[in-house]
Amino acid sequence: MKIGVDLTYIPRFKDKDLLAKKILSSEELKFYDNSENKAQFLASRFALKEAFIKSIEGSILAFDLTKIMTKHKDNGAIYIEFNDKIYQCSLSHENEYCIGVVLND
Repeated sequence: MKIGVDLTYIPRFKDKDLLAKKILSSEELKFYDNSENKAQFLASRFALKEAFIKSIEGSILAFDLTKIMTKHKDNGAIYIEFNDKIYQCSLSHENEYCIGVVLND
């Protein structure tokens, strides 16, 4: 099992609509557009995608981040779907920071 972790500074993602289009899937963009805190939403999704890439020992430059999709289970738990495989993950926010953790079994 491998674990990927990424910490993001939320203010860095403020007013980054162009960046959102480069890293969010079309489904994620709908949530982003309706989000009350766009910077937090974008920072958290970036943290999860970066943590996912670390968990598979990849390079962020080798991926189309829009293909790494974050989704929610019925109970609200977040997970990543990539190439028809599900990856467990966890996300937490505190003040100006967000952390994403991904498990790769």
